[in-house]
Amino acid sequence: MFIIWQGWGVLSIIIPLICMIPFAGLFGGFGLGIGLLVGAAVNAFVGHKLNNQPGKTYIDPATGGEVVFRKKNTLFFVPMQYVSVLWALIAIFALLNVH
Repeated sequence: MFIIWQGWGVLSIIIPLICMIPFAGLFGGFGLGIGLLVGAAVNAFVGHKLNNQPGKTYIDPATGGEVVFRKKNTLFFVPMQYVSVLWALIAIFALLNVH
């Protein structure tokens, strides 16, 4: 399996997994879902901060047009903060299926 990311997009996998570790085994099975929700929130915050940095603006001398270059932080071509929605949905599904 291949994992495709740009910039710090790989953190979209690492952050939720690390946030699940402290909650594992807590709350009678609810810990992993809660940890994943926390990880999704942290990932959304980090992704928002990384993807909203100011870029470099270049001006074409011939046309006077501006081009802004920004670094992308994506996982499978999806910005980090939007990957958090997927993690939150998985967490909700996990919380609803705890027996």
